[in-house]
Amino acid sequence: MQTGAFVSAAEALGRRTTVLYEPNPGLRGQRLTWRRVEAWRQTSAARRHAVAVRDARSLWVVAAAAQHGGGAPRSGRPYACWIGTTIGSESGGRGPALPRRRRAAAAVSIRRLRAIERQVLGGASALYATSPASRLEIAIAAGIGEREVGVLPIPIDGQRFTPEPDDLWLSRLDAPTIAFVGRADDPRKNVALLLRAFGLVRRELPAARLRLIGAPPAELRDPGVEVAGIVEEIAPLLRECALLVLPSFQEGFGIVVAEALACGVPAVVTPSGGPEAIVRASGAGRVTTSWSERELADTLIGLVGDPALLADMRSRGRAYVQEKHSPGRFLELLGQALERADG
Repeated sequence: MQTGAFVSAAEALGRRTTVLYEPNPGLRGQRLTWRRVEAWRQTSAARRHAVAVRDARSLWVVAAAAQHGGGAPRSGRPYACWIGTTIGSESGGRGPALPRRRRAAAAVSIRRLRAIERQVLGGASALYATSPASRLEIAIAAGIGEREVGVLPIPIDGQRFTPEPDDLWLSRLDAPTIAFVGRADDPRKNVALLLRAFGLVRRELPAARLRLIGAPPAELRDPGVEVAGIVEEIAPLLRECALLVLPSFQEGFGIVVAEALACGVPAVVTPSGGPEAIVRASGAGRVTTSWSERELADTLIGLVGDPALLADMRSRGRAYVQEKHSPGRFLELLGQALERADG
């Protein structure tokens, strides 16, 4: 999503783009090959990419984390970065919940990945984050002041992510659907907490349903859980929901929260970085104080039981995304960033 937004906007500004990337083998599967050792994979990719970018007019590292851009400092070319999070934050959120073999592979990689990250961030002529939360993390990893890192907010298509009519949406609260969007098989997303909390919600609200949009978890037992799976278009499934829940351990931005707010769906999130910043700034949801299943369940029950409050959050969230994450605003900010990098 981040790379796609950059490419679309850059081309709208008259730039011709070429994207270089190294496919990720993902978390599924048990076989431990060299491609699952991230440091080896990124080092190999950096060598190839360094050669491929030498004739580019302008060079950008646009990635969830800076270690994906190792070819930029190797190329000897000036470049800029737009980064989602840091390797320390991402591994801290995902690592503790990984199986032992995956943790072992990560431990082999982490020192080398941090070195690549420092090279990429330290060599950039300009640095941008995707959110105020990740801005501070990136500044610390780069060893510079926070004010030296800009923010390019990921744009949200307000024509695609639109709310239902208010009366229809409010009528659904009698049998509320709570949504999760993302890879439920990713330990960083912490879906196990949501499933436990939803079990508590169902004791008080038997008609409630939980809708999982994206790759499903390995096991499900609650009949109140609906698995939508991977879909081409999430907006129709999302806008019907009373709430979005993102129980992650860590997120650099949390684009699904902004998409939910654009659909008029308030969000409940854990103190995971980017999502909590969106919710606090917009006033369109709640941030839990911890990763307690009881607190998460009580928060969901309380909000569903207060339609007037939800309706207010609904309007606040939509207005916030239209102002801060409009494609037009992103286009203007990216144009300024491209000119700065070229200069």
